[in-house]
Amino acid sequence: MLRPALLAVVTLALLASGCGQSVPGPHPIEIGRSTCAKCRTVISSLDAAAQASYTDGTARLYDDLGCMATDPEALRGAAELYVQMAGGKGWARAEDVTFASPPGWKSPQGYNYFAFPEEESRRLAPDGWARGWNDLVTELARTR
Repeated sequence: MLRPALLAVVTLALLASGCGQSVPGPHPIEIGRSTCAKCRTVISSLDAAAQASYTDGTARLYDDLGCMATDPEALRGAAELYVQMAGGKGWARAEDVTFASPPGWKSPQGYNYFAFPEEESRRLAPDGWARGWNDLVTELARTR
């Protein structure tokens, strides 16, 4: 008698867990095949890549984190925003890292900002300012 009741509880728990929204994560980018959602350029490197990941399993991919920072669709607040750490060192949430534009570094679309841990951003930024995501969005909105 206990076995059917236990089975029913486990089944209900599994069904309930499937009803909630899952936390989005970064999607794989196919270098040379995936295209930027804003500028439509084929993504050729992860160095400055970014993406907006949605709970429905879709993502908007970007070849340059500046494309995402200036894309109204990505900034609506419906997605988790991810950026590739400088040099293609892995994905991080945009709000968890800082950004700098080191002299001589070039990003695919010329925004020339890259994601770093805060101390590294301060060291590499010509002005010593480790920009947060909102700082970067505001700054790029003024310059474009």
